[in-house]
Amino acid sequence: MDEYLQAVGALPACFAGPLARLGPETAERVHEVRLRTGCPVWVNLGGALCPAEKLPGCPPALRDLRPTRAQMEEALYRLCGGSVPTHQAELAEGYLTLPGGHRVGVGGRYLSHPQEGVVLQRVSSLNLRIARARKIALPPGLAEILQGHFTGLLVAGEPDSGKTTLLRSMAAFLAGLGRAVAVIDERGEFWPEEMWAARPPVDTVAGLPKAQAVQMALRTLAPQAVLLDELGGLEEVRGLEQGFFSGVDYIASLHAAAPDEALRRPQVAYMREKGMLRVLVMLAGRQAPGQIAGVCRV
Repeated sequence: MDEYLQAVGALPACFAGPLARLGPETAERVHEVRLRTGCPVWVNLGGALCPAEKLPGCPPALRDLRPTRAQMEEALYRLCGGSVPTHQAELAEGYLTLPGGHRVGVGGRYLSHPQEGVVLQRVSSLNLRIARARKIALPPGLAEILQGHFTGLLVAGEPDSGKTTLLRSMAAFLAGLGRAVAVIDERGEFWPEEMWAARPPVDTVAGLPKAQAVQMALRTLAPQAVLLDELGGLEEVRGLEQGFFSGVDYIASLHAAAPDEALRRPQVAYMREKGMLRVLVMLAGRQAPGQIAGVCRV
């Protein structure tokens, strides 16, 4: 409930007020809040999308809410801390990261300028994802793999299936083995400041592109294991290749709903061809976040 209130509290009062009136039992199950200009509010409740009016005990103000264009612009301004230009790099990637590790997907009209890059011209939808600190008990098979030299391990799952949560648990497990762990946190979502008290003894490189951050970590932090969230495209994987063969074990995550879907991705095929990938961990899905469906060697 605290994470939910913190996340919706980042919105202006026209949205935060109605959303904060949800009952604690319902709010605790909300994974996402979706705001769209002129449309009813929808939420992801326990992995299933539904309109707010179908939520148990939905307050009338939330049931009747239809965000206006002006309200959406106000929300974007508020989420950017009153300075949209300072968040341009994130917006160019289609998201914002909030205190507490909450994340907002931003939909709307974008323009691509040769000099300025990608610029958001008008916001029309906001998808607020609530980050919650959870611990996952690793299955014996996965724990055994992590105790050895596994070179490259990939965590795959659909959006909102708990990939970052599992990565946090794996980082804590490795640190508990006395290994030097470096976390590459490009978007500041692994352990935001509010979670630092519960952070295991790991090193973090945040705010830099993954390939650059990995090279920095290898030069300065002497890690034995490196974790990075949301593996990018083929060019990013090629940028990481040098680090993979430095004697360090790597763990990364990837969006995929099934093992064959993950293995068909070009960057995964490249990693397998180069011997960079040895283990695939598949998550069960958005309706069972953090639950592991299977672990296999590839």
